[in-house]
Amino acid sequence: MLMTLKCLLLKDTPESNRELTGFIEKTGTLTLEATTSSVKETVQLIDTATPDIIFLNARQYSQIKNDMTEKEKSPVFICTTPEGENNSVNPAYTHLAVNGMPLSYTVFLDAVNRAIIQILGARSENNFRDEKYFFIKSEYRILKVNYDDIIFCEGLKDYTQVYTTKKSKPIITLQNLKTFSERLPSRNFVRIHRSYIVSLNHVESITKKEVEIADKILPIGNSYRNNLLDIVKRNS
Repeated sequence: MLMTLKCLLLKDTPESNRELTGFIEKTGTLTLEATTSSVKETVQLIDTATPDIIFLNARQYSQIKNDMTEKEKSPVFICTTPEGENNSVNPAYTHLAVNGMPLSYTVFLDAVNRAIIQILGARSENNFRDEKYFFIKSEYRILKVNYDDIIFCEGLKDYTQVYTTKKSKPIITLQNLKTFSERLPSRNFVRIHRSYIVSLNHVESITKKEVEIADKILPIGNSYRNNLLDIVKRNS
């Protein structure tokens, strides 16, 4: 069965937009879901359309990553590079145009093929993950933690505190909250604040500004409120 990947294109220059749109449309493995005109619109579509690949320039990439919430399935970013910009390859995304050279279909396909390898690798890794538990390195031990036992997670600079039903004190791991959140299934966990991720299984009540969970009252950040309320609406 032929793999078809959903794409978003964040507008850049008119010439770049025309070239990328044409290349996407002539590539059988790709389908252009939408062309967006702003970072805000793109972030919203990442949540609703769940694209596989996003085409954008390197400057837009930094804005997107700052604004988007963490998801279990994240898109692969293919970035064009502005002409004349010094290109040190960023491992977080795939470069498309290199050192200001004209974009060709051959270069485009090479970038898409690298993105496909990245997507297949992520899917393969997820297939081997157990859905009930995972392991956390904490101090000098490796702890087994059941997803169902996690109440909430709190990010503190470069590490994360994981509160569970099994322990009176949080488990501390040397991963920031963004990195740690990638290990949590999005169907059960939601980020409500730049410092907090909560388990939906343990939430007791929600107001416009706060979440009550276990014996804690946690704040809801403005940029995370709509996503949380959408979850509430879907399950009401």
